Amino acid sequence: MTHDESNYLLDSLDGIEGLTDFDAADYLTSPEAIAVYVNDVISSGNSSLMKEALKNVLRAKGVANIAEQAGLTREGVYKALRPSSKPQWDTIRSLLAALGLEVRVVPVGTNGDKGYVLAA
Repeated sequence: MTHDESNYLLDSLDGIEGLTDFDAADYLTSPEAIAVYVNDVISSGNSSLMKEALKNVLRAKGVANIAEQAGLTREGVYKALRPSSKPQWDTIRSLLAALGLEVRVVPVGTNGDKGYVLAA
């Protein structure tokens, strides 16, 4: 019996009983969870992944509310975090501050092997 591998490629879990697509925003329910998530993404060094993570956090907390607290428009936030963008540090810092987060730099080795702390 041969199997067509294309039958096993899933772009979505729609229609599979009992399964739903994973949405990180559903699990970002506390400042601690958000800090752990964002710290993990920072450690990847992948700016595209960081923008996606910030979008997930913003969706979990409410984009319009966080944008307003950051002094940005909702549209400006989406523009800053689109895949082709290169957001300014002030934009990222403002969004993190509105989320109740801050970035701190510490000597390597004082916080595990990461060399950074993102505090909630």
